[in-house]
Amino acid sequence: MSLIRKSPEEKRREYRERVREGLDAAFEGARTEERDFDVDRERLVVLSDHHRGARDGADDFWRCERSYHAALGHYLAAGHRLFLLGDVEELWENRPKEALEAYRATLELEREFHEAGRLERFWGNHDDAWRHEGEVEKHLEPILGKIAIREALTLNVVSGGERIGRLFFAHGHQGTLDSDRFSFVSRLFVRYGWRPLQRRFHIASTSPSRDFQLRAMHDSAMFEWAARRPERLILIAGHTHRPVFGGTQPRPPRDRELAEIERELRAAEAAPEPDRLAIAQLRAEYELVRTKPFGEPPKEIWPPCYYNSGCCSFGDGDVTGLEIADGKIRLVRWLDDDSGPRAKTLEEDDVRAVLDVVGGRLSVRAA
Repeated sequence: MSLIRKSPEEKRREYRERVREGLDAAFEGARTEERDFDVDRERLVVLSDHHRGARDGADDFWRCERSYHAALGHYLAAGHRLFLLGDVEELWENRPKEALEAYRATLELEREFHEAGRLERFWGNHDDAWRHEGEVEKHLEPILGKIAIREALTLNVVSGGERIGRLFFAHGHQGTLDSDRFSFVSRLFVRYGWRPLQRRFHIASTSPSRDFQLRAMHDSAMFEWAARRPERLILIAGHTHRPVFGGTQPRPPRDRELAEIERELRAAEAAPEPDRLAIAQLRAEYELVRTKPFGEPPKEIWPPCYYNSGCCSFGDGDVTGLEIADGKIRLVRWLDDDSGPRAKTLEEDDVRAVLDVVGGRLSVRAA
């Protein structure tokens, strides 16, 4: 029997197809809230991928606990609904009782949202035990009270009394082989291979992110799924731990033209009294721009139909999330630049404008 090796493009195409099938199934099975979401009046925050463990070296959440509690305190008092978009507990590495007992205080904060009718919880691949009602009743409900854990949810968005589009929420692992179809194999490796290494060496599995564009193949696959939907729809997901934010304004150029930097550098070097610090800065910029980046450049998010909340398990203790309030969608980080208990807005756009672009009403970016 001959073995035909598939090309990278064929593999990428198959991967995109699996993700499409998984998201199609989640979308078709998702409940649509009966009450419309008024984007001008209501407030909502999306947080995901906490990976709460047992407070050992394999636990990715303990560094972020203070930032997360500060965020919850703010959103609770400000009237936001709280959407926890999956992988809240790390159940590939831990048994439910371990993770829930380790973060009882965090769950009690989340319970305040639930008691106010403002909590929605979703299951992801690392906490897919919650897809089973029996597991939820046994472990979560004694702490949170009666609660439904969803795979996906759709909201109809209104503004000024007009229905302007839809928001579709899902964890985002749907269709992948390691995280969805063969997750039991991945679970065994994580629990008995990766977890012992993390516990011994205290390895943080998620690095801080400063790039909110499309770089990962899975993010690109989710974007392509959303971009091909016939309706005016925004997909909001987690899973990849990488914040993604597509907007209606063009991004400024990442780098200046190499020739421009070179002219400034030569002029600075030829000055009667050369400024060594200025020359050093220009030389650093020159070398940065002329050196080819590793890997593929980021892909443009256009139309802006896919957003990712990032995660609540960054190794530096920060958490990122998506706020939808005051007619805006915002990518935020807790804590702020001074490590204070305030949200730092990283990106912001108008929800109506975004949905107009997705719906084809605005085909050219505003200057």
